[in-house]
Amino acid sequence: MAEKLVELKQLSKRYDNKTVLNNVSFSVRQGTIHGFIGPNGAGKSTTLNISVRLVLPNSGEEYIDFKSVKNDPRFNERLGFIPAEPKFPSLSVENYLLDVGYLRDIPKQEVLRKLSGSPLSQFRYQNCHSLSTDPSFRQDLFNNLKNIRDKGGTILMSTHILSDLQKLADDITMIKKGRIVYTGAKTADIEKTYEDYFVEKDRKLFDL
Repeated sequence: MAEKLVELKQLSKRYDNKTVLNNVSFSVRQGTIHGFIGPNGAGKSTTLNISVRLVLPNSGEEYIDFKSVKNDPRFNERLGFIPAEPKFPSLSVENYLLDVGYLRDIPKQEVLRKLSGSPLSQFRYQNCHSLSTDPSFRQDLFNNLKNIRDKGGTILMSTHILSDLQKLADDITMIKKGRIVYTGAKTADIEKTYEDYFVEKDRKLFDL
């Protein structure tokens, strides 16, 4: 069995008197794509922000790459994090990637080589803010995620597009109102599993 590259253990988070996460625990196996699923307000963003120490939990432990997120400042040495709505500075695509590469100690020539072989190359001199989401790159993204996984990389991704996870994910975790309701192997029909946990059944309008 693959080792647990990401482990979240009994994470809890409260804001004033509101509990956002309640003893959240799950793990992500090394070399897999793991889908993290739940409706808006379920606690997905809070969990992910805690896992990369952008938000501090009230209790619980987190381990990434076998390092304690709380106690080991090197926990993010091999970590990449892409938020749903990234905030870009006023830089060209090329300069932004060069800056990120500098922070990661990636040589300039290596960054430029990878950029030249990427679909982003045609936009290298455009300002990051001018770029829009293009469906034509969707398959490129899927292929890149699969390639990362096939080379031993580990991906934890959150999306509302369940059909994407059906194609990509090896395992899934579902969160509802700050609690984990399912974690394990991808089910045969993720949409059906989602409905079972999150969609309220039709109620009678009148008592007969």
